[in-house]
Amino acid sequence: MINRHPRITALALFLTALVLRLYQLPANPAGFFRDEADKGYTAYCLLTNGQDQTGRPWPLFVRSLRVTTSGFYQYADLPFVAALGLTEFAVRLPACLAGACSVMAAYMLAARLWNPAAGAWAGLFVALSPWSLLLSRWANQSIFLTLWIPLGLFFFLRQKEQPFPGPGHAALSALFFLLALYTYAPAQLYIPVGVVLIWFVSLGREAFRPALRGSFIRPVIVFFGIFALGSLPMLYHILYQPEESGARFSSISIFDGQPMAFAALEWLRNYCLHFSPGFLFIHGDSNLRHNTAVFGQLHWYLLPLLVAGMARIVTRRARVDRVLLVWLLCFPIAAACTRESIPHALRSIFGVPVFQVIAAYGLVSLGEWKDWLEQWTSRDLVRACRYLWFAALVLCPALYLYDLYVRYPVYSAVDWEYGYRDAVGWWRDHRHEAEKAVVSGLAEYPYIFFLFYDAYPPEKWIHEQAIEGVEFVPTGAPIQPYIQKTEHRVFYLVRAVELPSVQPEKVIYAPTGEILWKWAAWGRKGG
Repeated sequence: MINRHPRITALALFLTALVLRLYQLPANPAGFFRDEADKGYTAYCLLTNGQDQTGRPWPLFVRSLRVTTSGFYQYADLPFVAALGLTEFAVRLPACLAGACSVMAAYMLAARLWNPAAGAWAGLFVALSPWSLLLSRWANQSIFLTLWIPLGLFFFLRQKEQPFPGPGHAALSALFFLLALYTYAPAQLYIPVGVVLIWFVSLGREAFRPALRGSFIRPVIVFFGIFALGSLPMLYHILYQPEESGARFSSISIFDGQPMAFAALEWLRNYCLHFSPGFLFIHGDSNLRHNTAVFGQLHWYLLPLLVAGMARIVTRRARVDRVLLVWLLCFPIAAACTRESIPHALRSIFGVPVFQVIAAYGLVSLGEWKDWLEQWTSRDLVRACRYLWFAALVLCPALYLYDLYVRYPVYSAVDWEYGYRDAVGWWRDHRHEAEKAVVSGLAEYPYIFFLFYDAYPPEKWIHEQAIEGVEFVPTGAPIQPYIQKTEHRVFYLVRAVELPSVQPEKVIYAPTGEILWKWAAWGRKGG
């Protein structure tokens, strides 16, 4: 079936991945993180008047919550916000589609490397991957890397396999790697290093032979020419606007504030932690926005397949397999440069789908080794292992999906800043009853939720950088100095620990039952 009808197989995998990612999309993850709201509102600003939140017209890099970052996701979100409005579903949909399409990319790459059966298994492993599933369900640009990088490798391999390589596939490969470069900040380190190493290991010393130089000179020139020219805006941004481009990295870099020798040791430690069994198979990333923390980044059933796939790659010693080894060894290099939440699933997302592709190769290889295994063990043992593995293939995703769809929205809601939708909605319905609202300083960037859920007019926000009728207490400052003892009625949006003696007008609960927000009032009603 797989080998005879590869297109039907690929379509079935895509639809499976799409359904798993679309199901409960607006409501799971529960809540809506500030980064998501910021991306959505920036897209709304661009769509409305062609400017980002700071008034810059159609910028390549946008100002996001006081930090300059790539505007890729905001631009990708434009057609969805235009069609569906400024909603949580519209903002999350690009990530959902990218995650589903990455299944097709994994299928294409593995099928190109080996055969359609390997492609089908690789696609299935990505479709069911905890690493991909959760990051496909919220508005983050990193998930696009699981699409761009395999496609870049796919076209790289296609041009390399041709007897008389032309520049077409090399150009497409360079374009996809460029997209990755501009999509997510850690790719600014990973992509240049990975691209150089991939070309080096795929050609090796033979690249210096006259025959090879003659046949590959055009695609090499085209690839690096396009990549170099396309990288110029990024280089300009890094070199001539360091206060913007490097602000975020400086705050989390291991190289800031300590000797290079200690930084190098910390980098090596961080790098190794991304290959640890705990991260890969047991608990994964501890950040509940990156992982459920109940399962690892990979399912257990991939472990024996990864061992088999690596064994086959090492023994076969094919140059095309070295490309996968480079990809595998390089995936944590950017995440290892940071000291925040290590190991970090988001900054090491380059590991998807290389683990799944290698595992698919291992599974196909085990099928080829069947006779040898039965010779050295027993047919019954081989059959029992096969049944046990298929049971794990069903059980592991089933348990994960139950946790993801049933338990996770409850226990992770606070991490997703649950409650802002209801809080802003209550203010929208009752703003005529008060002179203004004052928002607690125990929250970070609460203004973005008022902009998003109220669809605040972008032109007013861009010119005033303030929200009419709403005052925000500086982050970390107490609410008490802002209590106005006046006849005019004022609403206060506060955390559970604030204003304990004031009877709240509205209480907003988390799914767990804990109090997240309270709307309190001060002053005479109608005053």
